[in-house]
Amino acid sequence: MPYPMERASRLGHVPVVNSQAVRDAFSRWQVAQAAPSDVGLVASMCHPLDSLPHPQASADVRFAITVDGSDTEVEATREHPTIKVGYVRVAASFIDLSKLQASGVGEFVDPTLLREAHKHAAFDGALPGSGLVMSGLTGVDTWRQELNRLLASTKFDDEAPLTLADMLLALHGTPDAPAASIALRRCPTCGRKDADLPGGAIAVPKTGTTCPACSAQVLLGDVLRTHEEYVPEGSNQSALTRVMLVAERLTSLGYMQVLHRDPHGADAMRQTLFITDGPLALHGVVAPLKRRFQDYLGTLTAAAETNGSPAAPLVVGVEKSGRFVEHAELIKHLIPEGSVMALSSAYINRITGRPAGHQYGVDEFYGRRFIYRTQSGSALVVTVPPVSGIAPYGTAAGEEIKNYPTLRPVCEVLDRVQTRLYPNAVIPVALAHSAASLPLGVGQSVLRAMGQDLLGLRRTTQITQRGPFTGNGSR
Repeated sequence: MPYPMERASRLGHVPVVNSQAVRDAFSRWQVAQAAPSDVGLVASMCHPLDSLPHPQASADVRFAITVDGSDTEVEATREHPTIKVGYVRVAASFIDLSKLQASGVGEFVDPTLLREAHKHAAFDGALPGSGLVMSGLTGVDTWRQELNRLLASTKFDDEAPLTLADMLLALHGTPDAPAASIALRRCPTCGRKDADLPGGAIAVPKTGTTCPACSAQVLLGDVLRTHEEYVPEGSNQSALTRVMLVAERLTSLGYMQVLHRDPHGADAMRQTLFITDGPLALHGVVAPLKRRFQDYLGTLTAAAETNGSPAAPLVVGVEKSGRFVEHAELIKHLIPEGSVMALSSAYINRITGRPAGHQYGVDEFYGRRFIYRTQSGSALVVTVPPVSGIAPYGTAAGEEIKNYPTLRPVCEVLDRVQTRLYPNAVIPVALAHSAASLPLGVGQSVLRAMGQDLLGLRRTTQITQRGPFTGNGSR
């Protein structure tokens, strides 16, 4: 690592470029996800959309609720770059699809209908990075306290009484009977596991409890285990992203919970498509929650069938970037328009460079990835949950497309809401991202300036426009 202000030689790259060892290394590599030369392989995994089962007509879907989030970690001060602050923003976008389509009928777009078709709600939070502590607490304990406060105080919608903590408890119970507590198998303070704890795993209620071994405080937010990834002298971007992803998915489930509990919500549930930005998966320390999401969606499906609904709630994850999006772009010319490509586990291992027998996605996914070539020719990478009782990966049943009855109506709805604003984009995700995104450049400068002012640090970021964080109270 260089010293501050130290500059590399302008010709410092020349030895690397001329190195025979470097050139030999490149000669041994190939791109894992290159387009397959066997056209028949792709064709064998493609299914025309109209050949798939459709217990629910896509024409019945009138609404779309999309949840997206953004997170960023900024240096609180340039003199001490190890002092960092994390910001999280999660937004839910509601679209009335009938009004959206009606606004485009005729020679000109109706701006009034277009405005009425879209509403959104958002919440924001800040989490302490390295170098920031509460009085009397360590950095990791400060993180734990602030994360717990974020979960307990954040309502995903002003009109809904539920907080993220309420939905975390519901996730560990059922939509009708949230869990009173969540089992934690390791104390976050003394580190003792359930086998060494009196009474086994620690039952953590919403208000928290104490460890029976060390008597230290145990918080509901500890069940996410993000404190295990907290870095006291470096970046905590990874832990921050885990929190954002869990908050996104709890928000989406929160809207399902509201409709489920409403006496007239069964019809609204059937007419709503719930979209998550990104795959239906959780990674790292929060990955065990995927089983809870799988069970929760299965319970909602059973409740829908009891109420006479012909299909499970329509849930989908739509990806904007990543390896599978890149691969879909490479091979989309091999997929007929209006067809779904069901990716086999062997094919996934091939494009990701994993061993042939690797069980991809078993521990992280509560839905399975598909590539859909839309009627207009775009390629969408979507994740859809299977029927209740079937794991999306690791089983033969998980690879059978017949076990994804919501796939066809989901894709048909996505066909109706495409936009040319971005490549392979759909309107609900674009609008949700617009409401949730945290801008780079000037946006991060403003966030840095706010942190400096509120922490009492010397201002090193110059904001020319007077605003709420200039220290003079102006707005």
